[in-house]
Amino acid sequence: MSRKTRSLSTRKSPLLTIMGFILSLAAVVMLVGFLNQSDEERQQPGITEQIFSYSGFTRVIEQEEVKFYHQLAKREVDDIDNSDLLDQRTKAIAQSVSAQFYLGNKLGLYGPYSLTHLQEQMKIENAQRKVDKKNGKAIYGPEQFDIYSYYQYVASNLEVKIIDYLAANADKPLLTKSRAYFEENIALYNHADQIVYSITDNGSAEEHTIDWSQLKSLDNADAELADILRSGEAGQEFSYTFGNLQRTGKIISRTDVKTDFTQQKIAITSDFLKSGYYKQLLQQLSDNNPVTFAEN
Repeated sequence: MSRKTRSLSTRKSPLLTIMGFILSLAAVVMLVGFLNQSDEERQQPGITEQIFSYSGFTRVIEQEEVKFYHQLAKREVDDIDNSDLLDQRTKAIAQSVSAQFYLGNKLGLYGPYSLTHLQEQMKIENAQRKVDKKNGKAIYGPEQFDIYSYYQYVASNLEVKIIDYLAANADKPLLTKSRAYFEENIALYNHADQIVYSITDNGSAEEHTIDWSQLKSLDNADAELADILRSGEAGQEFSYTFGNLQRTGKIISRTDVKTDFTQQKIAITSDFLKSGYYKQLLQQLSDNNPVTFAEN
């Protein structure tokens, strides 16, 4: 009886040995695969996850800077005598400004932000513009900035840089959202490049050719015709009332532009960010990294 038990154990041993070898080999393959991954594959979390991870930073705003945001708020609030509304808008602007410059700094697109630093930059910029004007060089924008116009200038340029950076370095979650935006707004990307059509007024027919930009302009002059041409197909005949006239016509031919998301993903992702998602990201940053106003 004991001999039989030992015999069974002996027969199982080679199978267990083979299974152990296979598991060890699989582990080695997985390790080698990891070591052979590109730096890109083993890099830090994607850009969206990085932004969501930025938290715990609290910035204290001194009274001079509070006054600056207060003046910006006055330009946006209709009822400047409503102190509660003005204070709310002042705090919201301070939060948004801090979030954007904080993000710009985290992405390596802007140095540490402070109102004092912004004022120093403005002085340098104004001095350069003064020299450029004296030397006859072209100057774009005002000859000299005040702190409010300079802030708008710097903030708007920084927003463009951040959006360009995020679009160029979009991770899977951001690309997924961008593709959904693309599919929801496909008419903005797939459109008629050129349409040849005829219009008949009072028995007299005329042939016209129109491109996409002209079609947008036609919306103001003849919106119904613009809609017909925008959605119609080659060979389609149509009829509609224009003023006191009953017009007939035909779409003779059309050439369409088709946009491929993969080939245009950076531009489409940029559009998606500008459509409102960038502001959502800033709000997330603002919530995770609040500002506080220093006591008087």
